Amino acid sequence: MSPPPRKKSLRLRLYQWLWRLRNISTPLRLRGSLVRLRRFHKSPLLALIRLLIPFPQWKFPVPNPVAPIDILGNVELEENKLEYLDDLRSIPLWRARDTPMRSLYRMYEAMLSGMYEALGPETEYFWYQRNWSLQGIRDPRDVDPVRYAILACLVEELVVAFNWRLSLGLRRDRNHIMRETGKDSLPPYAPLSGPIWTSSVPAISPKDLNRFPPEYVSDDSKLVLEADGLNKVFARRNIVTNVGWLYTI
Repeated sequence: MSPPPRKKSLRLRLYQWLWRLRNISTPLRLRGSLVRLRRFHKSPLLALIRLLIPFPQWKFPVPNPVAPIDILGNVELEENKLEYLDDLRSIPLWRARDTPMRSLYRMYEAMLSGMYEALGPETEYFWYQRNWSLQGIRDPRDVDPVRYAILACLVEELVVAFNWRLSLGLRRDRNHIMRETGKDSLPPYAPLSGPIWTSSVPAISPKDLNRFPPEYVSDDSKLVLEADGLNKVFARRNIVTNVGWLYTI
């Protein structure tokens, strides 16, 4: 007859419990979130708890938009805004409470500031937010005509960019369809469409640019964000720019 198993000491059981707690893995990735929050929060645990509390509502509101004249060419301001954005986008709870409209306003700020390289990561982030529908984006009814025009152009161009990704076999759920050779036919896909409100957003008028520095206004009263820009979607609203950063993969 084998001897009865030895009873674990309280110290051993406590050690095992702490080890399991330390190595626990959940979809919320709470431990990893704390690591991220420690980089810029004095009280990371309190910040994490606040992310769990749906106050005043679950989805974050859009922050007070920066006026175009204030963010135009203001790299320093944009860098301050982006300083911890990568950390925030890596926190599941923050991603769950973020919204497509907030992402669009971040893209707007990147374009106006001249930090176009920030558009690439933000587009990738938007692409992999599978529950974010371009067609479902509501009309922001922005009171600033320049900002409103840029937001509408971004939505319309994102539809084109996302359909381009889909045509290559990329999928928002990361189950990409890979071709063995370049001669293989492109995979079929259901094309995305955008919201109807963008069609009623007017182009920028000359009076909308009265306060803008002359280096940002062309002789024919267009907003110049990138000299010699060729994008047609933005051109329809009198904005000169390119959008290559929306097409990075």
